[in-house]
Amino acid sequence: MEKAGEVEERILQAALRVFIARGYEGASIDEIADVARAGKPSIYNRFTSKEILFREVVLRWAQQSDEMTVSSTTGTIEERFQSAAILILQRAITDESIGLIRSVLGEATRHPELATTIHHTIRAHGTETVMKLVAELAEAEEIRSLPAFAPGNLEATARHFIDLVLLPVLLSSLYHADLTRVKETMEDHAREAATFFLSGCGYRQEPDGT
Repeated sequence: MEKAGEVEERILQAALRVFIARGYEGASIDEIADVARAGKPSIYNRFTSKEILFREVVLRWAQQSDEMTVSSTTGTIEERFQSAAILILQRAITDESIGLIRSVLGEATRHPELATTIHHTIRAHGTETVMKLVAELAEAEEIRSLPAFAPGNLEATARHFIDLVLLPVLLSSLYHADLTRVKETMEDHAREAATFFLSGCGYRQEPDGT
């Protein structure tokens, strides 16, 4: 007998596929039920409306970045931040995630409250995740005394790091049907953005590399 959690997982996976393919407005519970091989009552027992199901799909996608970790002891501080930047992009720039973001943006006019709520949820969740990552890296002796990495400034510092690393690539991705070229160049961008970020935070690498 199939477990309840397995049914919910199948529904969420099906909903993700349908929302990406059809957009929020074009998606129907009937199609989601068909793709999920689940009856409509099974869906409505778990998600009482299409809006709630859509929110859950987006929130689930956002939570996929929870386990981002970068070694705080391997390589120079610049290399560690570059690795963090690359990891952020690898998690965020996928065909699945860009398709879902396009679905959210497509509803910004028809369902502004839904789009705004999802935006704030993703933003808050991403900032919290990256803040933990930056806090770990900020333990390094080279930068721990810099004001940008003081505990009270970490949230703002994390947001600036996200904006420098992610926003240009995200914007480019939304305009490209094929993400191949974006993915080919995004690691170079990540390294450049991380170096620029550290410089803006006041970090200056010594000539001998320490």
